[in-house]
Parts: sequence; structure tokens; C-alpha cells
Amino acid sequence: MSNLIGCVLMPHPPIMIPAIGKQQINEIQSTVTAAMQAANFIKSANPQTIIIISPHGPTFSDAVGVNTHPRPQGSFASFGIPDISLGFETDGLLVQKILREADRLGINLMELNDNLAKTYRFSLQLDHGALIPLYYLHRAGFRGQIVHLTVGLLPYEELYTFGKAVQIAIQASGRKTAVIASGDLSHRLTEDAPAGYNPLGADFDKQVLRALQSKDVKALLNIDQKLIEAAGECGLRPILFLMGVLGGLKAQSEMLSYESPFGVGYAVFLFRVPE
Repeated sequence: MSNLIGCVLMPHPPIMIPAIGKQQINEIQSTVTAAMQAANFIKSANPQTIIIISPHGPTFSDAVGVNTHPRPQGSFASFGIPDISLGFETDGLLVQKILREADRLGINLMELNDNLAKTYRFSLQLDHGALIPLYYLHRAGFRGQIVHLTVGLLPYEELYTFGKAVQIAIQASGRKTAVIASGDLSHRLTEDAPAGYNPLGADFDKQVLRALQSKDVKALLNIDQKLIEAAGECGLRPILFLMGVLGGLKAQSEMLSYESPFGVGYAVFLFRVPE
């Protein structure tokens, strides 16, 4: 029996947090409803640990990062809401198994600890890419442990292989685990998009959504690099990691929502792993 109960792709616009979005949250209601649905599914399976990978934490050109702080936490202070904060215990056993499997498969995995944070002057706090999905998991009642990962600028194939390492580590840990990939699709879908408009952005999103629905890893790996650059995305690496976690498993893919009211593609996908 697989210890992996399911995976979720979730976006991370700060306006998904009601205190930040206020009235604007109504414009992404489909995304919010889908995030709640995915969070409730995960909580109903009672995972002991949630692994989350974010594109907005400390990033290295040659390594993925794993936060080894015993209790990482973060708040929405940078968005003017310091009162909303979250903290979780790190699943140290699962971290060690992930480190071991990543090394075995030749993936450079950097331990993000206090010494490294001081050397490179970065924070070990949960970044908003991790906080926003975890906010919905916490709201659904999750109170377990986490493993906080940050993407590195590794080749896409290596992110997929790292996902395979995590799948093996989950199985070896004996712990019921869910995995969340945090990422937005194209940031250039409309004239008023935050990163400007590029007509290729919509093509990128269509290709990614089609590949996710069929769990077609080759299609994701074969997306033209010029198209990726034109899209201005932050989700492809987390998605390929997620596909690696699901590799070889008969997971059921379901698109819960996709919308782009602010010129950024927000997709919520749920991958159910049968027992």
C-alpha cells in the first residue's frame, strides 16, 4: 500500500487570503473553492506529513533546498497582515530519507539551516508560496508535520528525478504523506497582467493543463524553451517535481479549477492515489 495519499497543484496569489484579498477574492472564487476542496480531501485522509515545494524560497542554481529548521513558521506581514501566521514542526525523519534518496539518485539537495542562512543572508521562514497553500490546509484542520522544499534552477529532468526520490522516501518512511506543488502558470495572459502581455502565455497554459490532465511528463518536458520564457511562469519546475512524485503510480487526475482574472493563470489540480 502506498503511503502517498495524494498530490495537489495549487497557486499562490496573496489575494487568496481573505484578509488580504478582501473584495478582490470574489474574482478568484473558483480558485478559492477548489483550494478548499483539495485541502478537505487531504485532511480527510489524515496525513501525518505534508511535503510542499515552493518557487519563492531560497533558490540555488545547482541545488534544490530543504528547510531543516525544526519549526519553520511565517506570516503575511509583508502583505500588511502580520497577525496571520503559521508554524509547523518539520518531519526530520522524512527529511533524512529524502536527503538519502536524493544523494542516491544524484540530485544535489541543499540543507537550509541557520549557518547557511547567515552565510547567504536568506530567511528560513515559510515563504508565501508555501504559506498560502498551507493556510488552506490549516483551515481544513491539518495539524501535522511538514517538509518545506524550495525549487532549484536545475534542469527539468532533474526536478522530475528528485520527485522520484521523494516518492521512494515517502514509502520508506512509513508515514502517510500528501505532496503539494505551489506554482502559478503564465503571468502574461492579458494586457494588464503584472508581467506584461505575451500572446504565447495562453499557449503555454493550454499545453500544461492538457499534460496535467493526462499526466503526460514527456509533453511537459518537450515544451519549447522559448514558450516557457514567453509565459513568465513560476510553476513548471514544481509541476515536474510533482510528476516525479507520482511517477509509476495509477493516480487519478482532476482539474478542480483554472482561471486567470488578473492575467495570471491559476490552476488547482488534485491527484488521488488509490490505496
